[in-house]
Amino acid sequence: MTVVQDRSVLLLATNKQEYLQFALNCADSVRLHNPDLPIFIATNLKVDDCTSRTDIKFLPVPEEIARLYLEAKLYLNDFLQSEETLFIDSDCLCYGDLTPIFEACRENDVTVVGRNIPIEGFWTGDGIKFARETLGINKSIFFNGGFYYIRNTPVAQQIFLKAREISDNYDAYGFHRIQNNWKNDEISFQIALAKYDQRPIPDSGSYMTDLFTDNRPVLNVLTGKRLLRNITHSTDRNRPQYPSAYSPIIIHFGGRNIRSYPYIAQSRLLKLYRNGVPANLSSIVVYFFIHIPYKSYHWLRNTIGNFKKTNG
Repeated sequence: MTVVQDRSVLLLATNKQEYLQFALNCADSVRLHNPDLPIFIATNLKVDDCTSRTDIKFLPVPEEIARLYLEAKLYLNDFLQSEETLFIDSDCLCYGDLTPIFEACRENDVTVVGRNIPIEGFWTGDGIKFARETLGINKSIFFNGGFYYIRNTPVAQQIFLKAREISDNYDAYGFHRIQNNWKNDEISFQIALAKYDQRPIPDSGSYMTDLFTDNRPVLNVLTGKRLLRNITHSTDRNRPQYPSAYSPIIIHFGGRNIRSYPYIAQSRLLKLYRNGVPANLSSIVVYFFIHIPYKSYHWLRNTIGNFKKTNG
């Protein structure tokens, strides 16, 4: 494998054309705030419409890997193009300089944003014995697989091989499949990372997070503005390790949030900017044609709901 840069960002877009568009949005957001950082998109999709994108390099993904869906992440080490790689899920957007993430991760071979938890915090009963004696681990790592930091080292290669080995025995081990269909890559990596004593980067909300605590954040991907609230009065939406307000560098819009107002507004900002509309004007257009209608709709719906409750 030829290493061409010290650091780079790797994205993955397979099987559906909309995933490629998500990846392009993510790449654009990375480029805005990291103008000199090489960006690679690994894909099995047609990129004919992207030939003008000289700022992005496309890497071919073999079909036998692409059809693995989430498990394709277990082969990220096959696509490394630099000494240090930050893999970011295509349904993420970047809101700032990625240097602090690289610096926080670089003492590890492979790592994530999360936290170590005792083996008893993830396994119960006979599972504790199974984890120690069969899997050879004494701790678990709780994390969001929105990004993986990977150093191009022999240990990193072993971690990926171990994750694939775990995945090969996924059903025999009795691990839960997502929607009774897909294997969860996070489980395989969780075990492999713990096996090779990789330390997660503390999840304080400053590096990468999702919209769990705040599904209506203040965002502008063009300017890097991002402000999320940690709802302290709700145990269902609170993360005790986060401050009351926080500004992550990467936001993961996974699941239903990729179809929600916050992501739609951000993707429109990026589209306008790609078409040459200045950032300030793009922000004004999105505010009047997306933000105000959305806020007005929800205000009206909440008002009607409260009225019905009061007069019901």
